[in-house]
Amino acid sequence: MFRNIPFNIKGNAEKGREVLEKVMDFALDQPFNPISRVSGALSSFRVDVTESEGRYEVFAELPGFTKEEITVSYDEDCHLSISAERLEVEDDAVKFLCRERRTGKFERAFYIDDIEADEVNVSFENGVLHIILPKAAEGKNKKVFDIA
Repeated sequence: MFRNIPFNIKGNAEKGREVLEKVMDFALDQPFNPISRVSGALSSFRVDVTESEGRYEVFAELPGFTKEEITVSYDEDCHLSISAERLEVEDDAVKFLCRERRTGKFERAFYIDDIEADEVNVSFENGVLHIILPKAAEGKNKKVFDIA
């Protein structure tokens, strides 16, 4: 099973950002949109998830990051986390005329169970993170209890 982590404004600020992003997308689709020039500064990184017979695949757009700035982890609670951090470079000699690229930590989390965690394959090419999560054999992580 694959699902996003449920909405929790305190514990999952990224979900709040997604709600704001949907509102912004609606506003930008209108004939007159005075905020179209700043919309890029408000969006988080986008993720596509596919499911096939034996695996899940996650594609995350992370342009401008290096693979050393990206962390992918899977914990015992079946949470897959993707995080990337871009540090702000302080240079007094540089005066920004326009600054839309955000700095800081960006993170997305998903609940995925019944996968072979030891066989996960992660690659990063052309700004796209690709994660292959092989599904566990049917019933491998399942335990049936006897009823007394």
